[in-house]
Amino acid sequence: MLGKMLKYDLKAMSKTMLPFFLVIIGMTVLNSFFIRFEWMTGIITGSTIIFGLFIALGVTALVMIITQFYHNVLGDEGYLTNTLPVRVDVILFSKLFSAMIWLCLSGVVGIITIFITLATTAGASEFFSATFDVIQAFFLALKEYTSGTLSVLLLVVLGVLAFLVFFANEILHLYCAMACSQLPILSKNRVVGSFIAYFVLNIPLTILMAAIMGGLTCAANLSPWLEQLDVFPLGLLMLTAFLLVGLFLDLLLYLPTRYILKNKLNLE
Repeated sequence: MLGKMLKYDLKAMSKTMLPFFLVIIGMTVLNSFFIRFEWMTGIITGSTIIFGLFIALGVTALVMIITQFYHNVLGDEGYLTNTLPVRVDVILFSKLFSAMIWLCLSGVVGIITIFITLATTAGASEFFSATFDVIQAFFLALKEYTSGTLSVLLLVVLGVLAFLVFFANEILHLYCAMACSQLPILSKNRVVGSFIAYFVLNIPLTILMAAIMGGLTCAANLSPWLEQLDVFPLGLLMLTAFLLVGLFLDLLLYLPTRYILKNKLNLE
């Protein structure tokens, strides 16, 4: 059922996000011709438009993530969503995964834009050759320090997982704040209540994050055996610690959101 929900959520956002992606990439290709022919007016205009499109894309993605959750789960459409024969967890994970996928795709579009621009400026063949050499040198150096390809892959996988976990934390922060607007103390004006809940939640989360990271830093400084570790076990330990901290913070936001949606939801 999660797959069906996720397919629906992805499709709902695709109507807005995909045109943005196509326009940005198309404008970047057009700007690359301006760069190739050294037309300064076109370059300045094109670069300004691309910059504005990226700002609009970021704002639109954020608004879409917020409104899709609010309207589909807490608004008028919530009557339909919450009568579906699925658990609250499925609804939450579907919204979370959909938001993360579209935000990651926005990042990919940004990377593609940079690559197209740099390839035009430096020359496509020279640029891609230099890029490949840099990536190859990086992984060879990392492989040498970590004693094997599997070690490199493990570090990369842990790094990506830690990034995604902290990425999910920001989205869950928004969801938890909107869910808190269902509570009686904030339900008189749920939009304002969501803003208040977001900033109120941010205070203990920031303090907790600082305390955890400070504790880990102190533990590292007071542990002389850490200085004796090689690059691979030290990197593995650090990434694992980041991953566990991120999962813990995600859980602190997910559980209250789940509880409110399951037990305190009021769509009136």
